[in-house]
Amino acid sequence: MSITSEEINGKHAGPVSKQRGNRTTRVPEILEVAIRVFAREGNAGFTQRRVAADAGVRLSTLQHYFGSRESLLQSTIEEMGKRYLQRFRLLANDPQRTPEGRLEALLDETFDALTGSDNVISPFALEVWCLAEHQSSVRDLMVQVSGDFQEVFGRVVAEINPALAHSECRLRGALIYSHWQGLIVFMRRSGQNAPDVVAFRSATKVVWKALSNASQ
Repeated sequence: MSITSEEINGKHAGPVSKQRGNRTTRVPEILEVAIRVFAREGNAGFTQRRVAADAGVRLSTLQHYFGSRESLLQSTIEEMGKRYLQRFRLLANDPQRTPEGRLEALLDETFDALTGSDNVISPFALEVWCLAEHQSSVRDLMVQVSGDFQEVFGRVVAEINPALAHSECRLRGALIYSHWQGLIVFMRRSGQNAPDVVAFRSATKVVWKALSNASQ
């Protein structure tokens, strides 16, 4: 999934004053930039002032919509989770694909995002997971997001292998999701030990399909 913003892609020399907007247009613009600031600068560098500057809006304007740094951070994390959850649900429910085709589409979406030049998922996710260790509101949000993603994978498993009990589908959905989380870390940190991406993608499809198709 591509998340673009002219303000942070080098298309101007500095912040540009934008025309006055309303909540419907302004909040998504601010969150778009906030996602990238958090991914690029981490929690330590995530400030309202930095987001406002990168978004080309006055600090007072940003604070009108997000009264505190904590409010902006929470909304930013929620927005990132919502975007990818919506995308995964669309792929998981695609009537033009077979159940196995939907699982492949979820994996392809993952690899495309993690190997793309504009990858924000990996740094964003790693920062959020670290933050969740020390901040209860983020930890609670991650529990909710984790459950939602496990449900998506579990439902696809149930469609691929309808003979499985509901509890078994949930378990395998959790296994695939845990592997999905592991991919985020591994592909970010493996460096020179990273395998060939094409071969690694193909092998991962084999693993996911095997988890889905195996009998109980």
